[in-house]
Amino acid sequence: MADIWVKVLEEAESYDLLTLEELKTILDISAGDTSDDDQLKQWITHYSDVVATMCNRVFAKEKVVETWRGDTMPFDCPRIFLTHYPVAAADLESVESPRGSIINPTAYEIENRSGKLRLDGAWSEPITVTYKGGYKLPEEAPEALKQATGLLISSARAQITQVAVSGIKSITHRESRVQFMDTNKASGGGGASVLGDTAETVNALLYKYMRFYV
Repeated sequence: MADIWVKVLEEAESYDLLTLEELKTILDISAGDTSDDDQLKQWITHYSDVVATMCNRVFAKEKVVETWRGDTMPFDCPRIFLTHYPVAAADLESVESPRGSIINPTAYEIENRSGKLRLDGAWSEPITVTYKGGYKLPEEAPEALKQATGLLISSARAQITQVAVSGIKSITHRESRVQFMDTNKASGGGGASVLGDTAETVNALLYKYMRFYV
């Protein structure tokens, strides 16, 4: 396994995967209803971080300097999978091997969508890459990431609602009495079923965007 060091040179302006307006659309909340805006914004930030953590990567576009060291040297036509992607060719500032010795751009190529960098020939460690990578959030976030974040927030909101009403068994007013069925018991116990159903969908949406280290 490669030894990877990442230093952030320029942080992203936002790490949120959704706008407030997009979340309101998902939750079917009127744009004019601002009563829960502060909580919704907190949820966007929180669950955007949850999604990034699940995928083991940073989605927001940052400028970083990334240093790679491998197990066997020298590298023979190495491939480096940059941690912040996608990466536009224009955002690839420099590739050095070793640090301080700049490699001619004609000796490497970048696969933009995956961030895979292939170098021609043999190179010695460490290989250091300075670049900007990721999505300008929230507007450039892929729809699958937006949907996954929205589903997590929707489920969290539904569970809070369940907890709020679970203790109410009946309402009596004068001669009238209305009784309620405990939906948590009816579904087999606990509120986990809401999140459980959502988790499978969220995992399916995020799988393509997960970063695996080998």
